Amino acid sequence: MSKVMSPLFDSGVFNTQTWSFQCEYQPTIISKPIKPKPSAMSAEQPAGYFSTFSILDPNRNNPEGPGKPQKRNRRVYVCIPCHRRKLKCDKGQPCSRCIQADAADECVYQKFPFGSKQDAGSESGDTPRTPGRASPRVTPVPTGGGGEGKARLHGMTHWNNIAFEFREGFPYTTGTDPSWGPRYRHIQSLKYLVATLPNHNFPFGEICNCSGSREHALRSLPPRELVETLLRSYFEAVEPIYRLCHPQQFQYELELLWIDNSQCSEEWLAQFFMMLALGCQAVPAHILSGTGRRSDDWTEQFLTSAQYFFGRSPLVTAPTLATIRTLCLAVVARMMEIVRGGEVSHLLSLVGYLSKTAISMHLHRTSLLFPDLTPFEIEMRRRLWVTVQMLELEVAMRTGTSQIFQDYDTEPPSYVNNSNIYRTEHGWMMDNTQAAASTRTDGTFQAKMAEVLPTMSEIINTVNSTSKTALKYDKVQTWDEELRRKLRETESILSPQSQSHPVDRGTTTLQLDFFKIWTKRTLLALHHHYASIPRFQQYPASCKAVITASLELLDIQLRWRKQSLANAEYPILVSSSSSKTPTAPTGCLLNICRDDFGAAMLYLIAASRRISLGSIQVADEPRSQPEALSALIHQNLDDFRDRACKSTAHFMEFITLFVAAGCLQSLNSERTMMAVLTEVADQIEHTILSGKLWAGGGGSFMEPGTVAAGFHHPIEPFAFDPTGQ
Repeated sequence: MSKVMSPLFDSGVFNTQTWSFQCEYQPTIISKPIKPKPSAMSAEQPAGYFSTFSILDPNRNNPEGPGKPQKRNRRVYVCIPCHRRKLKCDKGQPCSRCIQADAADECVYQKFPFGSKQDAGSESGDTPRTPGRASPRVTPVPTGGGGEGKARLHGMTHWNNIAFEFREGFPYTTGTDPSWGPRYRHIQSLKYLVATLPNHNFPFGEICNCSGSREHALRSLPPRELVETLLRSYFEAVEPIYRLCHPQQFQYELELLWIDNSQCSEEWLAQFFMMLALGCQAVPAHILSGTGRRSDDWTEQFLTSAQYFFGRSPLVTAPTLATIRTLCLAVVARMMEIVRGGEVSHLLSLVGYLSKTAISMHLHRTSLLFPDLTPFEIEMRRRLWVTVQMLELEVAMRTGTSQIFQDYDTEPPSYVNNSNIYRTEHGWMMDNTQAAASTRTDGTFQAKMAEVLPTMSEIINTVNSTSKTALKYDKVQTWDEELRRKLRETESILSPQSQSHPVDRGTTTLQLDFFKIWTKRTLLALHHHYASIPRFQQYPASCKAVITASLELLDIQLRWRKQSLANAEYPILVSSSSSKTPTAPTGCLLNICRDDFGAAMLYLIAASRRISLGSIQVADEPRSQPEALSALIHQNLDDFRDRACKSTAHFMEFITLFVAAGCLQSLNSERTMMAVLTEVADQIEHTILSGKLWAGGGGSFMEPGTVAAGFHHPIEPFAFDPTGQ
């Protein structure tokens, strides 16, 4: 120690006089970077706040020395519009100045910063009645909804934000309640019983599938009779809604497959196997039981073959219309949850790729730019673009996103029948004559969808947007009237009473149901904002619109469920001599629209609670009484229970709806919440365990190509009527 310090002492610098002199007159100054202080009206300041400075008196005796001025952000207890205009506010809900300016829906108050003490107790989603209410145009981000990055994707149509409207039940549906959390996590872990290894690259194929071959995939096809039955099921269930091809053209190409499959392109074969996979979901289970394999096994085989061919097609360098068809079918397969390990993000990425591929082929542009195309080719391009728009709309409503492409100028599909398109030695031709818009044709449904899609897309883009301002109620009314007018026009054309042929009745009923589903789901999103804030003057009218739309959606679900149960016992493809009117297979359609029906259930559960509390008046409407709503909710829960083991998405939707219904039952009775939810958890466990046990005892597995000898069923083979029926 002495050796280290000796140079310092020997230098003569360290002495009493020098040290005292330096300490008194030359203190060491340490410079610190001074941050610029923003002004009180800084642009970075959030709306509804202002800055204040506490300036200390320098002449005041302070034993601790001179103090430092402090800046604080203080909250303004006035509405944001009055604060921005520097006007006096009476702090009303809404205030008088906003009412006079006809901007009552913009009269909002800045909420406390996230994590503050004032806001810590308001995360459960209580009904706002104080100025601490967040802006009503911004959907509150539920605490159980995941990370910050995921929450930005959740628009108003996402199920998590719809479930948030049931404020008292939301902590239980998300498992954030401390007493319910452990049991909720236990039942949530049951999803691993229904989860499967994910198919990450669907529909582009996995690397492990490269050992297959074209001949092996085609040899693995079931007998021709079964193939044609599956195709017929597809054309009766899926093709009337998502119109992708011309039936006679596909029949002609199918004959080429049976004659010489080398003439079929890779993308056409991918489209062909996708149709077979969707046909497995539409055909009754007993049709495939004679093969010794389950429907899920055949579906997995067809999807694998489709990916094999699609991955070997020029899907990036030279996409064709068959490429677009295959991608559309892949999106439908994702929505049905028949792809292993599907996630919502996978569906969103896939439909984005589909949209950009269609745009790269200029399907969104007018036919005047392509004079070399034949009328038939133009018609096929128009049909595909409408289908792409329909899929974009459905995925946007399911995922809560606002990226629907709206910049297009292509014409809508023509009002023509399939019989107006025929093949000649020069190729496929189409008559130039079109039917009137008020006449039912094979192209009426798509033409009507093309008329209403721009309005629906604009509504969904607006309500799911994170940057657009709140909708004025006059705009809500304008869009509401337009949607209802389009629905009335479509009903007058596609109503079953106006159809003479029984096959036409089944098809038009299915198309009209889908048109209603999209219209009602859009109306739910349109009125969500004004139906969630009781202080709005438009609250009663919007609540009535939400309840009516939800009831009509659940009516369709009940009817489809009854038809699917009936079709499970009898063949859907009856002979022409039968007196039974054919009905479209609706079992697979329940999977496609499950998110729409689930949203209607959540809206109805929240509305039922508000009716019980008296915030919604439904005096002379028997169906809207709490008892009737409760009975309807429990009746529709059976469909979600039956499909709980189909996929992870079905399972999560099942437990969300069951827990929400249990919370509603507890709130409307004298039983405690935990007592009811314990019974609900037991029912969920029993449903999943018994469902997996039943599924595990299904059909045995057989190698591909070994089913031809023992396959017999009384179903008519696949064939198209030349008249287009």
